[in-house]
Amino acid sequence: MTTKPDPKTAAGDELLARDAKYVIRPWTGTGEPVPVVKGKGSVITDAYGKDYLDFTSGYFVNQAGHCHPKVAAAAAEQLTQITQVSGRHTTPPMVDLAERLVQLTPRSVHKVFFTTGGSESNEFALKMVRQKSGKSDMASLDNAYHGLSLGVLQACAAEKYRQTAGVEMLDNFARLPTAYCYRCQWQSNCKVQCLDNTEKQLEAKPNTAALIAEPVQAVGGIIPPEAWWARMDEIRKRRGLFLILDEIQTGVGRTGKMFAAEHYGLEPDIITAGKGLSGGVGSLAAVIASDELVEGFFGGTTPTSAGNAVSAAAGLALIGVLEEEKLVENAAKMGEYFAGAIWDLKDPWVGDVRFKGLLGGAELVSNRDTRDALSKELVGKVKDHLHANGMLITVSGPAGNVLRLQPPLSITAAELDSFVACLRTALSEVRAAA
Repeated sequence: MTTKPDPKTAAGDELLARDAKYVIRPWTGTGEPVPVVKGKGSVITDAYGKDYLDFTSGYFVNQAGHCHPKVAAAAAEQLTQITQVSGRHTTPPMVDLAERLVQLTPRSVHKVFFTTGGSESNEFALKMVRQKSGKSDMASLDNAYHGLSLGVLQACAAEKYRQTAGVEMLDNFARLPTAYCYRCQWQSNCKVQCLDNTEKQLEAKPNTAALIAEPVQAVGGIIPPEAWWARMDEIRKRRGLFLILDEIQTGVGRTGKMFAAEHYGLEPDIITAGKGLSGGVGSLAAVIASDELVEGFFGGTTPTSAGNAVSAAAGLALIGVLEEEKLVENAAKMGEYFAGAIWDLKDPWVGDVRFKGLLGGAELVSNRDTRDALSKELVGKVKDHLHANGMLITVSGPAGNVLRLQPPLSITAAELDSFVACLRTALSEVRAAA
């Protein structure tokens, strides 16, 4: 008897074959790429009919979950009005979104310059502070990531990223210590000694215009204590440095506040925003800057699709959903719940669990006493086990041993419980086979 071919299998195989033939892919891992055909809430479905809980939020953009009906409806309605105009002109959703962003961010920023992506926003932020200060150098942090375009590539701490430029780059960034408290030598007696040499580092680069930093580092979920930011902010103010807060991943509710600057009482000169800003509809990002920096700023031109009306309408709807459904509060609550649930596993490979809202993850170690990082091979096997069982995650961190867990802000306790149960099995089975 001849077995009838499964049409879903054929469709999935055909899509992956064409992807392999025509698409330049930045990276792949076991079981990747997933041929995604549908998404709702925290769940995506592939072309084979398999469901996954998405702990990447579509690479950290679907704050309210995949295909939220109110976000989709706002985008669809805007498509019947106006979609894109010249950067010389404006549209109601673009102005409305700019107004809302200024209302939601610290009082130190006043106007919005729209772009089409996070790297682009950080590039324009660097332009603004260089134009205003007349200085070329910058300061960034260890473990920093701010994008892969040539200007901000210099701010990235990882050598593997900087090498993608293909040539040796200018060294005009001072690299300041980050607050990696889990591996800090002064952890039990912290007086923010990690910043003791910061002033000397900046003195060595007197032409420094600004500090660019994430309030919380998304790579590895590095969460500074309040005392760290208080001292760093004092140092940069004393030296007359502008502060650029990269909130591309930390903003729009991700950390349990609308913007992570609120956790530390920071008043930056610029906030950059992106990723989750449009609810996953199109490419939308922003530079939210002080009047001082905006005055006299010359951008050269504007990104062609910046402030796209459809993306802006979706972004406005997203902010409304975050407020109406209290998803920012849910992020704060579920982050605490998630951390507690992973700690409760009492697994010998779980060295640290760090969350600020729903930004963070679990750092895996081979020995909890020595804190030796679990090998990338074993971390990869844990990731693959989770993937095979319907849990979509990524891995990050300075040593590549952090399970990066950033689900939609609408995630439920029951969905988190499903992940933790799967993680328990993954850790146990990978360890047994090691």
